[in-house]
Amino acid sequence: MQQLTITHKKWLKSIHLLAAGIWVTTGLTMFLLNFLSSNIETGEQLFLMNQIVHFIDMKILVPAAILCLITGWVYSQFTKWGYFKHGWMTYKWIITLLIIVLGTIFSGPWIEEMVKISGEIGLKALNNTKYQLLDRNQTIMGLCMNGTLIITIFISVFKPKKKAK
Repeated sequence: MQQLTITHKKWLKSIHLLAAGIWVTTGLTMFLLNFLSSNIETGEQLFLMNQIVHFIDMKILVPAAILCLITGWVYSQFTKWGYFKHGWMTYKWIITLLIIVLGTIFSGPWIEEMVKISGEIGLKALNNTKYQLLDRNQTIMGLCMNGTLIITIFISVFKPKKKAK
């Protein structure tokens, strides 16, 4: 298997870290925007907030997550780290794939539905049972995903149970 040069590894690491940073930052931003709902006074404001969250999700967070996955694959394929040599690496693969899949199956569609509902009924969405359920689920999912991503970053840095040299 061909290995990357030192320069290529530095570029790869930089891109991977930027992608991970953007992924976590946009996830936290989306989560924190939920707390603005108490300041919303019109249906247009609610709809706009949901559109902003959807935009951040689809145009920034998703590409960053995919880039993180791709650079992680390149790391595993073309460096000594491999895919499952270390427990912490296996954890990163599981978490990365799980968050991307859960986001695709649940979080993304929930956000889209919140945009739709708030666009149709405006401020009344805040009292709509379906909207409230989606909002609650998305808040919980966002908290869990972001918390797990942050833990994953620490695990990536500290590499627990790393083989002694």
